Amino acid sequence: MRNKYIFFIIVANILWAFIPIPVSSLFNDVSIFLVVFLRFFVAGLIFFLLAVGFVLLYNKYSSNSPISLETLFKFTIHQNNNFFGFRNLGYFATLGFFGIILQLITYFLALKLTTISLAMIGFSISVIVLVLYQHGVKAEKLDIFKALYIIILVVSIIVIVLVKLEETQISGVEINYGGIFFVVSFGFCLTFFQIAVKKDSYSKIEVEELNKNKIYKLPRLFMKLSLTLLLGVALMFPFTLIILLIPTQTEVTQEIIQFYAQFPDVGLTFLRWEVLFLVFGATVVPYFLVFWASVKWSSYNLTFSQWNSILTIIEPAGGILFGVLIVNEYFPLGYLSIVLFLLLTSIMFRYVHESTNKINAYLLISRKRKIMKDLPLKLLKLNGVISVDSLIGKYDLLVNVRTNSITHFRYLVNEDLRKIDDVSEIKIFFINKIHKLNI
Repeated sequence: MRNKYIFFIIVANILWAFIPIPVSSLFNDVSIFLVVFLRFFVAGLIFFLLAVGFVLLYNKYSSNSPISLETLFKFTIHQNNNFFGFRNLGYFATLGFFGIILQLITYFLALKLTTISLAMIGFSISVIVLVLYQHGVKAEKLDIFKALYIIILVVSIIVIVLVKLEETQISGVEINYGGIFFVVSFGFCLTFFQIAVKKDSYSKIEVEELNKNKIYKLPRLFMKLSLTLLLGVALMFPFTLIILLIPTQTEVTQEIIQFYAQFPDVGLTFLRWEVLFLVFGATVVPYFLVFWASVKWSSYNLTFSQWNSILTIIEPAGGILFGVLIVNEYFPLGYLSIVLFLLLTSIMFRYVHESTNKINAYLLISRKRKIMKDLPLKLLKLNGVISVDSLIGKYDLLVNVRTNSITHFRYLVNEDLRKIDDVSEIKIFFINKIHKLNI
């Protein structure tokens, strides 16, 4: 049943939406940097143990082809051609610090210096910037549904800002513009994460491992996340020391000084229920659900990535709702209803956009008359290629391709496939509808 994996994504986003509730009180006496360190250092260690432990238990109790621990560790030094030719360790470190650690630092500072609803604007900013980026690099076209999607998000931002301006008039406390800077910074860091996280690439050895055992993807994801978190946390220390060298005293400087002062009592801080929730309830559990869904995903319609992007709005919508219901944040019921309606409507428009722009096709490929041993592996490494089957007859390979747009499909065929020396002819068949028999 595929619907349960959509449910996994929904549950993960709801858990992430609950993050502002425990941290709203935690930041009164604990440094943001210490919270970030504990959350991702402990979670990184857990995911490392999960990756290794899963492989050992799977190899011991499963009758299927064993998973190679050597391959699991060696992929970390493989060159990532999708990310400037970095080795995977460099890619993970960059993704971990700029995409996760810096993202969470700016997010938490936005929560501390502004309000929950204002901090949630960062999610909408990220989505808007990402859409414009994809349009700019011709990864996706900006159709009417995506344009409406952006307009709805902009209107929701305007409504939230108007409500917060009204709150300042009532309370007499002005908006912290430094906090607004961190809201925008959080949005851009989240955008970087969403772009960079898709730049992963599989080595030839890993493709062979996946052909033998598709479950290899799960421990690999655990190892990738573990190294991303741990390397990101490691880079946080030189970053804090550089900030301390700057003579200007800022909110960030004060948080860093507090971080080093509280570090000797890190064990006691970890035992607080808020930190335990952040580590397990907001990191280990939701990431495990999302990873499991990505590995087991098998859809005739939208891909895992598409559904994940559609449902991402649940987190800011839930964050605003929880902030009003639990923390009693100021937000009149009428305006709250409008914002939630707009955000939920944006999910519908995003779904329509993804549904109308997806491309599902089969390609018949003829090879040049020489050894074809490496051609299927070359094809499987391309973004958008789902499967490759060998044929007997006029054509040699049957390739299933799924992309998010016709632009991406044209690039895959004309720039990636046709430039492979072993390919001599390509015949394209677009899938209109898949007929299924429900038993």
